[in-house]
Amino acid sequence: MSDPLLWQNGLKYQEERWRVNGEGALFLFFDGKIGYLNENAAIYLGVKRPACLGESFWSFFPDDLFGFSLKEALRFALAQKLIYQKLGSRDFEISTSFFFEGTKADHGMFLYLREITEIQKLRAEALQNERMRELGEMSARVAHEIRNALGPIRGYGALLMRDLSGQEHLQEMAGLIVEGAKSLESLVFRILNYSKPLKMQTRSVEMGLFLKKLGNSVRADLSLPKDVLLEIHIPREPLLAPIDPDALQSCLLNLIYNGVQAMEKGGGVLMISLLKPLEHLCQIDISDSGFGIEEEHLGQLFSPFFTTKSGGTGLGLAESQKIAKAHGGAIEVRSQKGRGSTFTLTLPLKR
Repeated sequence: MSDPLLWQNGLKYQEERWRVNGEGALFLFFDGKIGYLNENAAIYLGVKRPACLGESFWSFFPDDLFGFSLKEALRFALAQKLIYQKLGSRDFEISTSFFFEGTKADHGMFLYLREITEIQKLRAEALQNERMRELGEMSARVAHEIRNALGPIRGYGALLMRDLSGQEHLQEMAGLIVEGAKSLESLVFRILNYSKPLKMQTRSVEMGLFLKKLGNSVRADLSLPKDVLLEIHIPREPLLAPIDPDALQSCLLNLIYNGVQAMEKGGGVLMISLLKPLEHLCQIDISDSGFGIEEEHLGQLFSPFFTTKSGGTGLGLAESQKIAKAHGGAIEVRSQKGRGSTFTLTLPLKR
């Protein structure tokens, strides 16, 4: 007994609503057999609909697929009404209800699946933005206090260097104080600059030509390792986008040199590709053949002060993301351990 159960209980309208809203629906009899599975649920669960109907749920899926024991839920007719669970790479909101109409043989449990992957992504971005706003405010306050203290340290260090003329060893030690103060001042300047909103000077730029010039300047950089090959792939058709050239160049250079550093041991290929995935979007992929990024680090890459590099400040990627967002775009990353990473910058073609 499968589809007739639904039709005789007036659920044909419900099936149409589920289809339009992209919701998955699954009905299990109390013995665990699948009485109903709509097309959306079959797609979400990765099975063929006809093959499942009338068969035991556990012939196809683990008992805890939805985050709780279905055997226990069906045994006691008791289950959590709302569950948030990841199925594969997608996030779902799963709701449950029990059906007791008709004969006892028709009784069972409904499970409704609503995909919320994009909603979760937006929530995570909103939380990240809030954290970055708070961190920016706190960093600015701390940086101001540090900058006030660094002036006298650098000043008196310079005076000490002058007064120790002729005592090279001591003068060298005083010089280290001055250099340390200058290094901290540089970091403070970057923190204060990061906490300020960007003032964009946008104009329409042909992106292919822009990337060619950027590539030429990177190739001319003497610090670029000789065993790193830079490749640039640009479509034949011109692609105009409203950008701030100086700001976007800074953003891309951060991503490029991040990729170069990922290939420091043994070299490799750094590839820059310009694409137009949608009519209103421009996409720049920067791929390296380096050692990849640990999975647990992927979610923190764009957080200020997060870094895995010795001597790094953790501001480069955060600044790049800030510039991308100021253009109305975003940066995402894909990485495979031992095979490299790809940073994808998307920009709107219209402001």
